[in-house]
This record gives sequence, C-alpha cells and structure tokens, in this order.
Amino acid sequence: MHRETIDQTASELVLHRVWYVIKFLRVMVLHLVLVFIAVLLYFFAGIQHAYPVAAALIDAVLADAIDSRIQWGPSGVVRYLIYFAVVMSAMLALLIWTYRSITSVRKMALRIQATFLVVLSLLLVPVNLPNLRLAFRHLDFLFAILATANVSTGVIASAFVALALMRVARLEERSSLLANLDPRLAPNFWVYLTKLLDLPRTPLSTSRTLAAFLLALGGALLMIASYIFLITVGGASNKLSALATFSRHGLLQDAITASVIEARRIIWLLPCALAGAKLAAFFQSTAKRIGGLSVSDVVKGSVDRFILYLRPFGLDDVILPKPQLTLGNRIFSFRPHPVQIEEELFDVADGYLPLIAVGKPDESGEMQGGEAYRAYVADSDWQSYVADKIRRADRIVMVVEETEGVRWEIGRIPAEAAVAKTLFFFPPRFRDADAWQAVESSLTRMLQNAGVVPENFAFESRPIGFFFRGETMVEITNANWSATSYRTAFSHFLAESAG
Repeated sequence: MHRETIDQTASELVLHRVWYVIKFLRVMVLHLVLVFIAVLLYFFAGIQHAYPVAAALIDAVLADAIDSRIQWGPSGVVRYLIYFAVVMSAMLALLIWTYRSITSVRKMALRIQATFLVVLSLLLVPVNLPNLRLAFRHLDFLFAILATANVSTGVIASAFVALALMRVARLEERSSLLANLDPRLAPNFWVYLTKLLDLPRTPLSTSRTLAAFLLALGGALLMIASYIFLITVGGASNKLSALATFSRHGLLQDAITASVIEARRIIWLLPCALAGAKLAAFFQSTAKRIGGLSVSDVVKGSVDRFILYLRPFGLDDVILPKPQLTLGNRIFSFRPHPVQIEEELFDVADGYLPLIAVGKPDESGEMQGGEAYRAYVADSDWQSYVADKIRRADRIVMVVEETEGVRWEIGRIPAEAAVAKTLFFFPPRFRDADAWQAVESSLTRMLQNAGVVPENFAFESRPIGFFFRGETMVEITNANWSATSYRTAFSHFLAESAG
C-alpha cells in the first residue's frame, strides 16, 4: 500500500483571506448583469426602476448619452450605448476571469490581474479628480464627501483585491481553493448558478421546498442590492458624473439642488442597506432550514445515485470549531457559524448527489433543511437498511468513533467492497493531540480488524480523514480542524472521485 499526505492547512488560511474577494466577485458579476438588463429596459422599454440600485448609474449613462447627442447628433446616443455595452462586457469578462483564476489557482493570470488592479486604482484618482473639484467648489458639501468616499472605496477595494490575488498566486498546496466551487460537483449550469448564488439545490418537489427557494432567492437579490449600495456609497460618484455633465451645459443650479437631495437620500439609505444585508443573511439561513425532504423524496429507486453519510448519533450535537474569519469575511458571511459537520457536508453535496443518513430513533421525524435526507427505520431493520445503502451508494462519508454501531458499519464497508468509495473522517475532538493519542491505537485496531488497513499499519500524521485512491492511501491533514476543513476535504474527495 502506497501512502500520500495532503496538508490543507495553509490553503485553508489563504482561502479565508480571499473568501470575501470571491464573494465580492460573485456579487459584482450578478450586479453587472442586473445593471445591463436595467439599462436596456430603461432605454428600450421606458422601465425606470427594474433594478433600483442601478438608478445612479442610469442617470450617469443618460447624461453621457445626451452629451454624445449634443456632440455627434442623433447617432451619438447609439454610439454611446454601443460603447457602454462594450465596457460592461469587458468588465464582466474581467470579473469572471478573475473569479475563475482564484478558484482554479491560475498563478500567472492572478499576477496579471493583480498588476492591472494596482494600475487601475492609481488611475481612478486623476480620472475622478475634476468631478470631485467641481463637487467641493459648487455642489453640496455632504454630497462631495460621499462622492469622495465612493472613489476612495474603489481605490482601497482594488488594492485589497490585488493583495488577495497575490496571496493566491504564491500558494503551493491549493486544494482548499479548488474545492470552493468545483465545476465537477455541478452536473449542469442550473446547479452551478444556484451554488454561485448560494441558493438551495434541494429538488423543488413540494410547496415547502419551493417556498424555501423563493425565500433564498429574495435574500440573494436583497444581499446584492444592499452590498452594492454600501460598497458604492449609494452610487455617489455615478450621480456626480451625471451632475457634472449637467453643469457643463448651463444647469449648475439644478445640479446643486439635486446634490442636496441626493446627499440626504444616501445618508438615510446607508443604514437601511446595512440592515438589508443582515436581513438577507437571515432569509438565506432560514430558507435552508425549512427546505427539508425525506430519503424517499430524493431517492426513488435502485438506480438513483446518492452519497451515504454514516456517523455516531452523538455527533449530531457536536459543533465544529469556527474558522479564522477576517473582518471582510465576517461582513460577507451569509452562513451562520458555528455549524455542525453534517451541514458542511450537505452544502457540498447539495445539487451534486443527495446526501442521505439514518435518523436518530428519538427524533420527531420532521425533515430539517440543510441536513442529510433522513430515513427512520426500526432498530431491528437498521443494519439491513444500512448494508443495502452501503452496497448501492455512489460515495460514502463516515465519521469514525469507538461505538458499536460505527464498528459494525466499518466492518460492512469492506464486506460490500465499498472501501474505494469511502471517505473516513475523524471527529473534531481529535484536534486535541492528547485525545488523538488516547484512542489512536484502538481506532487503528478497529480499522485493521475490518480489513480496511493492513496489520502493520500506523498513521503517518494526525489526519482529519483519509480515503483510498487505487493502491494509495491518502491522508488529509489540516491543523485548523474547522468547519471549512471538513468542507474542503469532502469536496476534494468528491471532485477527485468525479474525475
């Protein structure tokens, strides 16, 4: 038996330092798509508030279009709209390229993008300086401050994103980044899109799951609108661009009046946007809780594919260590912490294959969203039920503990020729070295007795889990032992198995 160790410690720490950038890029991609649709609806259908956050940008586009008409005649509007579409398409392509470069760890591309962002941040100040001078000299002072904050935010954000890209470009072990949104775990575009939006991928087979999806979708849209309003300080610089155009055409007094109104509007809406961001997170977390189904709802017959989750029932109450989140991650965090291991496993598998498990006998039987789809079986039937599922499962993930039930399940896995499709996890209490040393020999003996590992076997490290790739045993280590640690290890195993 060959041995291989994958240490995800460093890549997880880098992931936590760039996770907010990944979420920011997701938000910006969706925002640009919505903005483009809103602009088209305004110019070609006269619909003004299809996407309210885009109102300031639409004002700026309208002012520039009018300016182009004055300079170039009737064709000027068309020429400007074509220019706007090209710029928007280029920005969208850049955001998607950057996002895919992070999640695929394309080092050269990341260095190019980081350099571009640094240059862009340096160019933002002189480009916006004439308008800012106008604002401080003639327009409302509070509005001038907000517009300056908007421009400064753009410069600072560009610098921070560039720094994050360079962190990823220097990364050696990259599996945590690759596990973020691995396309191999999204069998179609719909699943990939819903994972991108952090929406439930639960089958919409009941009114309850449909309601959960709609609630999560509403939360996603509210989240996008709220964060964009906060990041752009209410779109103050776009509004300033429009007012500057009006000022150049003899409408300075109107621009002054509009700047006063706009400044008060932004000040009033900023705390509303902050509250909206938190409300969006609540909507999405609530949606995941209420969208539960049973095993019979998602696995209809013997040919249906699924992932089997085996664990000691006591693990259901264990909370995973909280990841080391940066300030940016805490701001952009849509999923509450702390969480249970099952929630992380379910979120990875959701949309790829159903994650199923046996429910605790003392549970009410009510299906809880965000957890494995449960089947409730009698004590006399559970072993035959689990044996059948071990035999039929596409993949198996199990948590190894010193209990009679787990010992029997470990014995069944080689008996059903299922070792090659199983990821073995160790519970988070083994993060403590003393706890690991106290039970390492008994756990090893349990695995040896089941025929999972040879007689002379000993772990080379203190892994969070292990699996087999042909004749090679792969140990996954991670000194963090956090919720993200289990998530990335499971995603790595599934993606590698998917090829």
